[in-house]
Amino acid sequence: FMMMHVTAAALTSENKVLTHPSSVDTISTSAAKEDHVSMGGFSARKALQVVRNVERVIAIELLAACQALDFLRPLKTSPALEAVHALVRSRVPFLEKDRYMAPDVEAVTALIRENKIWETVESSILEKWRGDL
Repeated sequence: FMMMHVTAAALTSENKVLTHPSSVDTISTSAAKEDHVSMGGFSARKALQVVRNVERVIAIELLAACQALDFLRPLKTSPALEAVHALVRSRVPFLEKDRYMAPDVEAVTALIRENKIWETVESSILEKWRGDL
């Protein structure tokens, strides 16, 4: 998982660059008669890329967590996390030996985008949240 860790760190660093305010890069137009150019479109594209990167970082973290749980078997975690583990393992098998992991990351990213991870833990989280009120 070393290269996955490097990938997550690189994506996180890219997000630091992408979250630099677009407004600081505006330039005057029309012979300086207008001093503001909307950077909204560019900002939206950058924000979308940040979200995509965060989805991949979360996918990498989920893969690492599932691998760790597998190493600790027969120990168990909470029912909600066991359900997430089962969901991830339904798409990505245990990493027995080195392999190209981009398809694994994309498979778990798809689970995140399809809201499957949230649907798996939603009732447990809401139950806990309601209990804290």
